[in-house]
Amino acid sequence: MNDNAFTFQTLHPETIMDALFEQGIRVDSGLTPLNSYENRVYQFQDEDRRRFVVKFYRPERWSVDQIREEHQSRLNW
Repeated sequence: MNDNAFTFQTLHPETIMDALFEQGIRVDSGLTPLNSYENRVYQFQDEDRRRFVVKFYRPERWSVDQIREEHQSRLNW
């Protein structure tokens, strides 16, 4: 995904699928939107039937350190 052309308003299912494919993740069952006030969050299964949640953060709302802290807290669940 070309970051220079990205805006949060253009974050459509096709864009999400392309981003996941670039990371080697092949979505098998559709993207299900989850509740989120300021970000875009989706749940899906890959072709191996593993469940994932993907979160796209609204630009300029979170610092890199805040995102890292959130990811670390999720790993400790």
